Amino acid sequence: MDKETKYQALASWLTYRLDSWRTHRDINYIPQWDEYYRLWRGIWQASDRTRESEKSRLIAPALQQAVESAVAELEEATFGRNKWFDIQDDMLDQDPSDAEFIRNLLQEDLESTGVKDAVCEVFLNGAIYGTGIGKIVVDQSIQRSPSEVPVAGTLTTTRQLVEYPSIDIRLEPISPKEFLIDPSANSINEALGVAHEVIKPRYHVVEGIKSGIYRDVPLTGSYDTVRFSYDPETKQADESDSVKITEYWGKVPKRFLKAKADKDDFEYSKKDELVEAVVTICNDEYILRVEENAFMMIDRPFISYQHDIVPNKFWGRGVCEKGYNPQKALDAEMRARIDSLALTTTPMMAADATRLPRGIKFEVRPGKTVLTNGNPREAIMPLDMGTTDQTTFSQVTSLQNMIQMGTGSTDTGASNDTASGMSMLQSAAIKRQKRTLMNFQNTFLIPLINKSMWRKIQFDVERYPVTDYKFIPYSTMGIMAKELEMTQMVQMLQAIPKDSPAFNVILLAMFQNSSIHNRDQIVNALMQGNEPDEQQMQMQQMAIELEMQQSQADIQKTLAEANEEQAKAMKWQSEAMTNQPNEIDFQEKILKLQKDQINLDKIAADIENKRSETARNIPEVEHLKSETILNLAKAREAGTKAVINGNFQ
Repeated sequence: MDKETKYQALASWLTYRLDSWRTHRDINYIPQWDEYYRLWRGIWQASDRTRESEKSRLIAPALQQAVESAVAELEEATFGRNKWFDIQDDMLDQDPSDAEFIRNLLQEDLESTGVKDAVCEVFLNGAIYGTGIGKIVVDQSIQRSPSEVPVAGTLTTTRQLVEYPSIDIRLEPISPKEFLIDPSANSINEALGVAHEVIKPRYHVVEGIKSGIYRDVPLTGSYDTVRFSYDPETKQADESDSVKITEYWGKVPKRFLKAKADKDDFEYSKKDELVEAVVTICNDEYILRVEENAFMMIDRPFISYQHDIVPNKFWGRGVCEKGYNPQKALDAEMRARIDSLALTTTPMMAADATRLPRGIKFEVRPGKTVLTNGNPREAIMPLDMGTTDQTTFSQVTSLQNMIQMGTGSTDTGASNDTASGMSMLQSAAIKRQKRTLMNFQNTFLIPLINKSMWRKIQFDVERYPVTDYKFIPYSTMGIMAKELEMTQMVQMLQAIPKDSPAFNVILLAMFQNSSIHNRDQIVNALMQGNEPDEQQMQMQQMAIELEMQQSQADIQKTLAEANEEQAKAMKWQSEAMTNQPNEIDFQEKILKLQKDQINLDKIAADIENKRSETARNIPEVEHLKSETILNLAKAREAGTKAVINGNFQ
């Protein structure tokens, strides 16, 4: 079998399966998706009429507000801080610097290719259709930048435009209406394959053929816009100048990729060995490209998340689905009320044809003069259309509340403008979107970081010289984590005295966790303030040592005075016994001796107290020295961790 026959067999093998997947999607999901999209856009159509006499074409913006509110909350929760994702090194790695390096570099590269705008569009698709899908694309481009180039033969330089190749990783949002997946699969990874269908200008394929990306095939044939679920809003003026491109990523029989094939290879076989490959088909007929998956991890470039999980299904449940029924009821109620108000304010008129001039065209409009034969009050009479039921206003409010309850949106315009009121609303928003945020983090954001990092490591080796591939990416959950941490830190600050060493540490963590523009300057100032003054500590230590020396001198002086008094007393007692004075003098001297003995005992007690106090002060000083050194080390370590981690748990 020649190559062309093999390519035709592969195209037949794929289109058979893709047609089945497309049919399942178009029958079960496309009609609902069209309705959700139309209501979000506020587009009226004839099927919205609840009665033939309905004139109003109003579409209430309640569901639109719910979608945009949900998208705004998800965007703020994801990108509400500068570091919207992190990369943790594995526990066995002793050097975490490579993880910090690759995180900063990867965030810079992703943001330079517009990843935030792409993620927001994915959020919007998830809110409308229930499932947000993205494709990680590897582009090779030529970057241009001014540079100083030395002039040959001189010591001077000149400024020139320098071109250099660049590997860009970007996220491409994909509409669910352009995505195909095996209906039996619950995720992209477990599916037999997935496909992306788009309408491209014909020149796109021509350029791909010239550059060698695509095979040289005849660009004949056409595609069925109905079967393709073609969007009329993107319909081109000249359909003959556009082609349908289907890019399939998944498993295909290996025999279709062999250099040589048997004559019966086009036959289907249950014993086929399947391999991961990428196949590009033009107009469901011509194979433009077929090759095995060349990615390092042999992974598919598509990622998705469900706004609300539907068990055992790939397609999720979005905001529009949850608010669809009350939105339809609200539209019907408001259109009926508007029609009623129109009839009551401008009622129908009844006219006596015999009292009107012959040939006059009866028309009621402001400022118009109507000629009548006789009394105009008898010729023209407004019909009594009654009044508009006031209960419709309360019904509209109830339906709006139902939409808010079903979708989880809130009316921020009626909220409290105080700080506490806004904080309560924000906390409520975080709780409402927590499940969706967890779905997005686990099934979309982490795979996005993983796949982007793998592509950079594989194709951009010079800028990503990484040898350790064991990284664990995770989301910081943006404003959710930040609000919780800030609340805890504020509570801790309220309970800790300002002169406590922990006060500045917690304050440092709060600013490190904030998003103010001069955060780094404040953090550096606080870190310098947290470091103990070594000169001041030395002066305090010298003061303690001088105080101890003074205490020792006082003890020695007191001890000398006591010894002198004791010697005098012993000398006087010896003289008194030798001279044998009279009884009165003897008694007086005995009393004086007793008093001196009491004073001596007191002095001895003071000496003992001072000795005990000194003995206590010596280990206290030593402990103070050790504690001071330890606090200095802890403060420096805390400051370093604050700068590196940027997050205090």
